[in-house]
Amino acid sequence: MARTSLSGLPLALSGLLALSGVACVHRSPRVDAKAHAGEAAEFHWSTWARATFDAAREQDKIILINVVAQWCHWCHVMDETTYEDPEVAALLAEHFVTIRVDSDARPDLAERYRRWGWPATAFLTPSAEGVLELRGYRDPATFAAILRELIAEHDAGTLARHERPSSEPDPGERDLAGLQATWDPVLDGFYSVEAGGWGETQKYPWPGPIEFSLLRARTRGESIWRDRALFTLAAERNLIDGVWGGMYQYSVRGVWTMPHFEKIAMIQAGAIENTSHAFMITRDPAWLRDAAAITRYLLEHMQDPAGGFWTSQDADYRPPTGSPNPAVVGADYYALDDAARRAIGMPRTDTHVYADLNGLIIQAMTELVRVTHDPELLAAATKAADRLIRTHRDPSGGYRHGEAHEGPLHLADQVAMGRAMLGLYRVSQDPRWLDEALGVAEFLRRELAAEQGGFWAHQADPEAVGVFAERRMPPEDNGVAAQFLFELHGIVDGDGSVATPWRELAEGAVRAVGSKAILAPEGKVISRWLFAIELLRAEPIDITVVGEVGEARADALWQAALELWEPRASFERSRPGERYPASGGPAVYLCTATTCSTPIRSVEGFADAAEAFLATSLGERR
Repeated sequence: MARTSLSGLPLALSGLLALSGVACVHRSPRVDAKAHAGEAAEFHWSTWARATFDAAREQDKIILINVVAQWCHWCHVMDETTYEDPEVAALLAEHFVTIRVDSDARPDLAERYRRWGWPATAFLTPSAEGVLELRGYRDPATFAAILRELIAEHDAGTLARHERPSSEPDPGERDLAGLQATWDPVLDGFYSVEAGGWGETQKYPWPGPIEFSLLRARTRGESIWRDRALFTLAAERNLIDGVWGGMYQYSVRGVWTMPHFEKIAMIQAGAIENTSHAFMITRDPAWLRDAAAITRYLLEHMQDPAGGFWTSQDADYRPPTGSPNPAVVGADYYALDDAARRAIGMPRTDTHVYADLNGLIIQAMTELVRVTHDPELLAAATKAADRLIRTHRDPSGGYRHGEAHEGPLHLADQVAMGRAMLGLYRVSQDPRWLDEALGVAEFLRRELAAEQGGFWAHQADPEAVGVFAERRMPPEDNGVAAQFLFELHGIVDGDGSVATPWRELAEGAVRAVGSKAILAPEGKVISRWLFAIELLRAEPIDITVVGEVGEARADALWQAALELWEPRASFERSRPGERYPASGGPAVYLCTATTCSTPIRSVEGFADAAEAFLATSLGERR
């Protein structure tokens, strides 16, 4: 007979009912009014280590893994209510090995558990096989009841494990067109026509669906998705802090006007990327104002003096231990002006510098540099990249997640840093950045590529046990890897005369994760994977500016070319006579697989001439 939870649902399914992003989520608190007698037994949070898992097995104790984020409001609430409850503490101390994980510090575990939001609570057998995952906040009475039920099953020898999805694609799901036809409608089903955005209850500024919508509008002429992307971006303005800038993480109750006030690096990067591209497409300066407000927050509040960017800032003001000041919830704190906020104190900032988040920010900033040509912004992105190379690059050639990170290197860090290096190369044409990107690609191929195609979430971990010994292929990170390799191939191959392994690896990455078992639980996260498929199915474009660097008109044409939003294109500079004849002065040449434009020499007329050529040569409706 299936186990049942307090709600009457099968307990093994109670944590699987809702998909969410990496938001801090909760259920409505129902705190038991009856005080527990006596003092709480002491339990402690163990570190993630092989010794901890060995102890659980040797002591025959259930494993509880608590995945949190420093910025997460409901993580703090659960600490202050549920884990401080005497009965909960006593049950945990006697029957469980408890492990706490910072989701920002462990991208592999963040990917594994993000469907349950933060705090995510996972229960495993003493041998580390999965049993149950819980989504978000649980009040003390409910949580204690779950603990007692798990203990009873453990004592009866019936503690069960979940079925685990296969990491292999389903037969027949290898064709890119077929994958696209199957999964486009799945993502589309999350779109909220009335409010905008992908998802109903939590309005989360997902950058991936916006990027994919803009791309499909361009490649397929589906203007409705361009309109929906821009409508969503306009709604997201409600999440921009009018005082310090920066974007709050999400809003609740199906509207964009009830934000949770934490600010996390990933959101800032995605918003800068989205608004920069919206400006390239529409030329509406309002999008640049949005991008500037978000960038200002990063530069003034989140930039590490040594270079790079910090991870997050809390939603609420929580005074340091021993301070006489009261806590202030985010809704009250962020309603204040700058002086009043500073008089209270600053919400806690997580000052870790992580490779994946910094890669996202650097790449987004280079997209904004394409339209602003701002040397200070480029300098900040360059300083961040130099710092990561100095402090995070491993002797193996890959990037460690954090400066002091030990253990396997993660796919998310490599692909984010790879795209960051390509972004810097795109706007600067400094060959050292291309060399750095090639180094990342070689690391991917050597250390993370699977024999059947695709990339593992991290290097093999000889210390992993139980379910964690089984390597995963995350669809989002494989999609970003495919985009990175597609872009790298376009730059290295250029005119089609240079053979590279990168495009083949990109195609293998999207195909490898194309099964229903892998993709169905991912929800809106499949947008980056679909974006990569769109690129791989499209005809590549080469945009070359011919002219000497430093010559005024050649430099002006280069800036005009960079302002063209064309994800299928590789952008490069060439000296006269290298690839194109030296005749008539600086010019831009656009080439598809079958045809090239006549030289475009007018800076002012470049955008219209380029769009006309691409529309004609590719048969697109613009």
